[in-house]
Amino acid sequence: MKNNLLLYILLGFLVLVNSFFLFKHFSAGDNDERGRGPRPGNFIAKQLEFDDSQTQKFEKLDMEHRENINMLLADIRELKDSLFDRLSDETVDDSEINAIASQIANKEKTKELETFRFFKAVGELCNDNQKELLKSIIKDALGRQGPPGRNGPPRRSPGEEGRPPPPRH
Repeated sequence: MKNNLLLYILLGFLVLVNSFFLFKHFSAGDNDERGRGPRPGNFIAKQLEFDDSQTQKFEKLDMEHRENINMLLADIRELKDSLFDRLSDETVDDSEINAIASQIANKEKTKELETFRFFKAVGELCNDNQKELLKSIIKDALGRQGPPGRNGPPRRSPGEEGRPPPPRH
């Protein structure tokens, strides 16, 4: 009898935990598909306080932009794989390596132009106040590109850590 009671308590606990996680998963609303928080498009639309018409147009632009960027990223990844697959080759043809590097650069250029055109199109959806706000959002985003620490540790001047600088010979 005690074994059954323990099993019922354990079963009830598992049902509650599953219910909690299902609720958290399906109520994630604004989060992107990988659970990394709100998508950038949603952030922009909310910050600019788009009306319904602007939101519909923005969502269409955002979807097209994401498709284009994802295709470009896949192409870039494929080209980089092709480039670095040649590391194990006995001989390396510099012209072939340069050609692949140029293709990567062209795809990166296309990606930057696509992003510029996307924000230009978003700006065309905006009224004057929203345009100013969009400018500040973009400038703020450009000011803090990339994850922190990406550029390595800050440079230190000699002797900065409480030690004397190394002797000069």
